[in-house]
Amino acid sequence: MPSIRNVAAPYWAEFIGTLVLTVVGLGITAQNITNSTTSKTEALNSSFAWGLAVTLGIWTSEHVSGGHINPAVTLSRALFSGFPATRVLGYLLSQTLGSFVGALLVWINFSTALNDLPKGKGVNPAAFAFITAGNTCSGLVGEITATFIFVLAVFAITDNTSSAKNIAPLAVGLAFTAASLGVSSPLGLAVNPARDLGPRIFAALAYGLDVFAEGSFYFWVPLAGPVIGGAAGAFVYEWLVRRDAEYHTLEEGAAH
Repeated sequence: MPSIRNVAAPYWAEFIGTLVLTVVGLGITAQNITNSTTSKTEALNSSFAWGLAVTLGIWTSEHVSGGHINPAVTLSRALFSGFPATRVLGYLLSQTLGSFVGALLVWINFSTALNDLPKGKGVNPAAFAFITAGNTCSGLVGEITATFIFVLAVFAITDNTSSAKNIAPLAVGLAFTAASLGVSSPLGLAVNPARDLGPRIFAALAYGLDVFAEGSFYFWVPLAGPVIGGAAGAFVYEWLVRRDAEYHTLEEGAAH
């Protein structure tokens, strides 16, 4: 009979992996917000930083939990890749809690600089170090598109037949960077529901509940968009790309 520690290990791994992802990613976001000299390279810096954050988070947790560190990946795995449904809720909670604690650590590190930001009407500007925001329509399209590309790449990279499988954490991080650079600045994209929800809950506690009303209640966009895009990316890979590849492999084998 497995011990409590063994049963809990994958969830702790997802918690720690998402915490690492959030600390690194939100750290660069906080730097961009508090340092006026980075404005011209903000999108580039953020994209590469979040890509590295994904890589570090996966390296931290992959050997224990599979390194999902993203509810969109977990749900896509459950729908199309045989991930046990009984683990889904625990993974989602662990990822969200990890991102919440990661946001807390970033706030501790940058609280002085964030508090010095000029304040006006509406949401405290420091809150934008933790949340995504934007136009609802374009934001939803961006979240769906970027997560479609990202999860499609994740499934391709981690396929047992993939030549990139041995360097999967690095390859997945580069895939995130590419999706971010290609679609939008990750300051306006989450591509990961936990990356926004955990920090947004923290921001609500630190700066007020207005963070949920910001941008005509934009908070649902980084929750729904990545789930839709991730499921679409997983479907395309599993039912179109992979099955087509298996068909051609069988055909080539029969020809010989």
